[in-house]
Amino acid sequence: MSRRRRNAALETFWRIVAGTCTALVVALVVLAVCPTLHAWLHGEKELADDDDCAVVLFANGVTTAATAIAVVAVFQRLSRERLAEPAALFFAEPRFQLPPVCGPPGASSPA
Repeated sequence: MSRRRRNAALETFWRIVAGTCTALVVALVVLAVCPTLHAWLHGEKELADDDDCAVVLFANGVTTAATAIAVVAVFQRLSRERLAEPAALFFAEPRFQLPPVCGPPGASSPA
């Protein structure tokens, strides 16, 4: 399998993962806003207030787990990809450079 085909397959896989995650977040938002749909999902007419399903946790804002997941994801990304440092810095030359003897007009006028 060529490198180009492998990259295309990997890109397609990550697009599917991103679309699935987006659909999951949208579903959680809709179920958190509409208690009737949330109860239908559980197969009950009314839900107790202490229901600990993903919809309630999402609606209440579980930040500890989300923070841990974000930290792990960033660490994995950084450990996998190390950017190569350039061997030398190449600075662009200035576009306009005055000769050393030039200065503003009247700077060297006798007093």
